[in-house]
Amino acid sequence: MSRRHTQQDKEQLAAQLKVIRQERNMSQEELARLLGVSVFCISRWENAKHYPNQAMLKLMKILKILP
Repeated sequence: MSRRHTQQDKEQLAAQLKVIRQERNMSQEELARLLGVSVFCISRWENAKHYPNQAMLKLMKILKILP
């Protein structure tokens, strides 16, 4: 079953992702390469324009990019 993510969900993830990436001194390009996605995806996630799929969220947690 698919869940629609609210703007609040997107904004919360955006804030977490950007802070953690910056704390690790990673560029969007480096994070994109690590996750196997485009810089455009990272930018859209960090600007709360889009929300990653469940598989990507799991990968981010495994790699400790998200808590």
